[in-house]
Amino acid sequence: MDVLRGFNLLGSVDGGSPRVRATSASEVHVEHDGHVHDARIRALDAAPGPARVERELSRLVDSPRHTAVLYVVPHVTASLRWSALRDTRLIVAGVDDGVVILDTEEHRAPVTGPVKRPRPRGRRPWGRLALLRALVRTAEPRTQARLAQETGLTQQAVALALPGLRPLGVERSDHGWAAADPAPLWDAFVGTYPGPDGLRRRWAGVAPVVTQAERALAAAAESSTPALLSGDVAADEQAPYRRPSAAVLYARTDLDLDAHAVPAASGTETLTVVVPSDPTVFATAAAWGGPSSRCTDPLVTAWEVGSGRGADRADAVAHLRRLTLARWSDR
Repeated sequence: MDVLRGFNLLGSVDGGSPRVRATSASEVHVEHDGHVHDARIRALDAAPGPARVERELSRLVDSPRHTAVLYVVPHVTASLRWSALRDTRLIVAGVDDGVVILDTEEHRAPVTGPVKRPRPRGRRPWGRLALLRALVRTAEPRTQARLAQETGLTQQAVALALPGLRPLGVERSDHGWAAADPAPLWDAFVGTYPGPDGLRRRWAGVAPVVTQAERALAAAAESSTPALLSGDVAADEQAPYRRPSAAVLYARTDLDLDAHAVPAASGTETLTVVVPSDPTVFATAAAWGGPSSRCTDPLVTAWEVGSGRGADRADAVAHLRRLTLARWSDR
């Protein structure tokens, strides 16, 4: 979420009367109508729930520098609005709504910057995409029941999707379904995967990227949240090629990483926590790496690397592809 848009929106209410000044990357000073706030900045891709809001407010007691929390979010939810209209310590800027809540008053202001358009609605072909990943894993023919187990799908979903993969060289034998060549399946997946959807929460920290990833994994374990490394850090374990420039962690539920990082705008993050809508990610990871797998499967890893930063990311994806396909007949 773009913090600058939030600042511009906040400063535009009441004819521009609020004075807004960032005092650090994670703090802002706000003066308005006789009220002064030194607020922590929380820039989020989705509005926080009541539990997180209450937790953030409780931390103000132990923070002599901060008197408020500023949430910069795309849309203001009913629960966040309810809280902010009753507590002066909450400041909210809903940048896509043009809504500001400041000193328990709601203001409507012009939207600063282009409004994000919602994604086209329609069912994602998660099952087909998961089967592509499963069939790249090994040349061994597998039954529909086995493929269902490896992808987290029902046998009916597997039965419906498999015939559509025949143009890619997937055929059925007496022993089950298998691909003649994994390369077309890899290319079809990487070329058509829309991403895992769901929530992407961006964080920035000063520790080495791998250390940040390990800390995030530990935080997930402490909260009993299943989690997987992905992106550069996973690629560094699956097919080492370059120094990781950012970390990605897939988790079943959102994680609070305030102890080691601060919320970050898109393009400045060093760690991203993804709560995927794709229901097959954890199942295919277990099929590739076993029940204790630390990483997403190599194809999801490749998609994250290719969607990340770095001029050499295409080379890193090609390296991961080459090593993965070379092992196909050995699995």
